[in-house]
Amino acid sequence: MRTVNKWSSDLEIGIGLIDNQHKIIFDLINDLGNAAAAMADKKVIDTLLDVIENYVFRHFEAEEELLAPHPKALEHSVEHYKLIKKFHKFRLGFRNRTHGETLSHDFLCSWFVQHIKEHDIPFYDRIAKGAEQGQGSGVEAYPPQQEERRRHRRIHQQKITDHAILASCYNTSTLKSSSAEIEDISLGGIRFDADVHHQLGDLLVLGCTIGTNFKMKEKVRVVNVSGRSHGAEFVSLSPATEKFLVELYGAVSIRNL
Repeated sequence: MRTVNKWSSDLEIGIGLIDNQHKIIFDLINDLGNAAAAMADKKVIDTLLDVIENYVFRHFEAEEELLAPHPKALEHSVEHYKLIKKFHKFRLGFRNRTHGETLSHDFLCSWFVQHIKEHDIPFYDRIAKGAEQGQGSGVEAYPPQQEERRRHRRIHQQKITDHAILASCYNTSTLKSSSAEIEDISLGGIRFDADVHHQLGDLLVLGCTIGTNFKMKEKVRVVNVSGRSHGAEFVSLSPATEKFLVELYGAVSIRNL
């Protein structure tokens, strides 16, 4: 199949969540092509393949959860499994240096576009037609711009380190310092336990060491409280912490979060 370099409307299936994720995967594959064209180091290419693989897993997980009520959902999940097998076979060849960088981009773009055209679009079309004929809920049952249940998947403390993640906490609203223990973390924010009760909207400065050597100091805003447990969103996440969390996501099995 000829490589497609630009996203087009004929690749859309009509559900905002799925289409947006498809576009992200498409962009990641083009990033791979750009890196190959720039003669990037093999390690850079392999890292990009890591990112693509992790995001594809997240996409398949979201799509399978969305389609779970439909009788043909298992059939579509099998196609996802076949696609991952092809990816792993190709990647093994790449690591053994039997594929060039340009070929890797061409293969992945064809591999991905082919799946959309031959499996996703016909599958969602059948769902839509079934709904029109009164055969139960179909694609219209999903909001066109449905968002994922959580924008950012949480990584639990025990998947990061065997030890508790202890943090210093300065509340800029009360001007008091206290301590906290981080339960989980994501690109969107953190959840932590604290003896001190913080109010909704309080702006905190949290500092901690994650793992053996990453030191984090970030501003967060409290968005929910339940007993000792507090949920807080990051305020202007620093590039260093964002980079660390992106790498952390790639190191943790997302399907087990």
